[in-house]
Amino acid sequence: MKQDRRDAPPVKKGINRRGFLATAGAALAAGLLPSKAFAQEPAQKPAPPPRPDPLGVQSNIHQALCQPKKPWSMPGPYPGIVAEVHQPGALLNGQPVPGAAKRMLAAGLRSLTGDKDARDSWRRFVTPGERVGIKFNPVGHKVSGVTWDVIGAVVDGLESAGIPRRDMVVWHRFNDEHAQTYKPELAHPGVEAYLLNWFIVKEGKNTPGGIERWDDKVFYEADVSLPDEQNYLEEMFHGGTKSYFPRLLTHGGGDGGVDKVINIPVFKHHGGPFITMALKNLAFGVTTNCPRGHFFIERFISEVCAFPPLRDKVVLNVMDGLRGQYDRGPVPAPQFVWPLERLYVASDPVAMDSVGFETLLAKQIEAGRLAADKADALRAKHYGLAVAENLGLGVHKSRPIETRKVRLG
Repeated sequence: MKQDRRDAPPVKKGINRRGFLATAGAALAAGLLPSKAFAQEPAQKPAPPPRPDPLGVQSNIHQALCQPKKPWSMPGPYPGIVAEVHQPGALLNGQPVPGAAKRMLAAGLRSLTGDKDARDSWRRFVTPGERVGIKFNPVGHKVSGVTWDVIGAVVDGLESAGIPRRDMVVWHRFNDEHAQTYKPELAHPGVEAYLLNWFIVKEGKNTPGGIERWDDKVFYEADVSLPDEQNYLEEMFHGGTKSYFPRLLTHGGGDGGVDKVINIPVFKHHGGPFITMALKNLAFGVTTNCPRGHFFIERFISEVCAFPPLRDKVVLNVMDGLRGQYDRGPVPAPQFVWPLERLYVASDPVAMDSVGFETLLAKQIEAGRLAADKADALRAKHYGLAVAENLGLGVHKSRPIETRKVRLG
């Protein structure tokens, strides 16, 4: 049974994921525990668990690695290649100029694939008859989240490749963020809006709705867990050592799921892993019980993405860099948003994040937010992309990444 944003119950305000992110970002960057950021009665809270050594975490990643890949699995047909399209004037007063994103995406796809017609490029990734999911990042909303224009460019591109709107599913986790960012009934009638969970007010408290949309037989497991008091369970369903994947990804298009996924991250800083781009948009957007992932984020993001529901279905990444946020992310901080006026297109999410990492690093140095002599230390500290490369998800340092730069007039 389909359920879209309009069917989901309203949100009751209180401490939730967005409030957690807003207050905990600086603490994460400093190596503190999330409980420091939002505990209302510290004296009554149990002692938080010690921060684990990421290298010592035991997980079930071997179960993912022993499963054979598909021909289109990460890093896809273009490993180590990122198309970067720059169109000066793509933004006006902080908002996209109509038509710019569509033109930029078409140019990026042609650069990536070498095709003369972007429709042929799209057909390298999707086939008529498939059900295609579109995963976007709404955090930041109209300030620094994914723009409607980029989602629309993807919808138009899929249509040009023979995917009708009835076979497209635009999804995100939470009803409040989804509603503030994308309304397909207004922008693209016929496209399904799908939520992985929403809030139900029960006995005066928020409780998560939608547990039936998750597959408890397909999960990522690691021996890191949080006490309930440090885990925002109102949105994560459960604690413990397992994180479930959604049925939308564990099932195929003929069985209520999707066959392929187009990933639309946003170009943004994060107080913990420094960037929140292609890989993080997936790992934290499609698992239950993910707050614990902040404690071993160098492993969590990459290992979750190495499981077949993501590794074998995410065929294309389109990063919305029309606006970039270079500090104080992931929540919106308008003072650190600048007109980057770029789209990035890649089948390889690791290469995309590697390019984004270096671009964001350079912007922080230029803006005086980071001393130039600290850049190498930050690169060394952020080894999550090396983990992803070692898991076979894409190219980071094993060979030079080819950035194909396109400038539109």
